[in-house]
Amino acid sequence: MKNKSFAIWISLFVGLAGCAIRDHTPVSTYTLNPAPAAVGQSEGSERNAASTLMLGQIRSSRAFSCEDIIYTDPQYGQNSYTYSCWSDSPTRMLLLILQEALEKSGQFKAVVPYSSLSQADLLLESTLFDLSHRINEDGTSDGIIKVHFNLVNIKTRKVIASQEIASSVQVATKNAEGAVAALNKAASLVTQDLIDWLGSL
Repeated sequence: MKNKSFAIWISLFVGLAGCAIRDHTPVSTYTLNPAPAAVGQSEGSERNAASTLMLGQIRSSRAFSCEDIIYTDPQYGQNSYTYSCWSDSPTRMLLLILQEALEKSGQFKAVVPYSSLSQADLLLESTLFDLSHRINEDGTSDGIIKVHFNLVNIKTRKVIASQEIASSVQVATKNAEGAVAALNKAASLVTQDLIDWLGSL
């Protein structure tokens, strides 16, 4: 009797596993990788040119610290695409994008990550408020990125300047693929605005 019950449980488990395998839908993975040509260069100030800039870890809500591709509706609902995800969290991807763009801008002697053991003169603090696919009441939708930046003098621990930079790019197709394309364009615009702002200080 025990053997018969065990066989029934094994059969049930295999059957359920088979259903799970048959119903499995492949997940599409996307990345933030703005076109390099979209990020221009800026001369920057003489002070910046002699300084080493450290990029602080980007702060954000939990929604942007995982690999979910987030979309929001007009009723303030926040969800994620079931069969699509980022290759890494938006905070980590955006930090690498900013580091590469600022290095290429030539504004600073060096640009180092927060994990670097080297000494730096300036610290760029960042808070990511939004990086999502926003669906509007009129049926249109946009890829939204909004980041607040603080430039800090590490020696004096004083904030030199603060700036909120945001970009909105219309989504061509109302799905994850369309959202990712728009968010990549928005990332290029935010990065360029950051370079221009730092160059103006």
